[in-house]
Amino acid sequence: METEGWRQLLRNPAFVAELHGVNVFVASHHGRENGYCEEVLNLCPAIEVFIISDKKMGYQSQETVDRHRAYARGFNYQGDIRHVLTTRRDGRMLFSVPPTGMANVVLRVAA
Repeated sequence: METEGWRQLLRNPAFVAELHGVNVFVASHHGRENGYCEEVLNLCPAIEVFIISDKKMGYQSQETVDRHRAYARGFNYQGDIRHVLTTRRDGRMLFSVPPTGMANVVLRVAA
């Protein structure tokens, strides 16, 4: 989704209400500038981590990583505090989210 699509969604009060509980945010459009929408991020105070699905540098996705990072509280992953996970750096990811308790993240580096 691009920025204008996010702005259209912000017109929906039910959508806006859901943003307050978001804690894992998958960056739209591979984290590219034209999918970044600060108005949405300002309504997501609980973000712990951003997920950016991208391959090699080539689509300006790395230009928004620091801006995304500023909105994430971070989470402990194997002793490191991480704010942004990318498929480019971290490989494939598997998220296990039980109905109650702590979620689990497994990063699988591509062979």
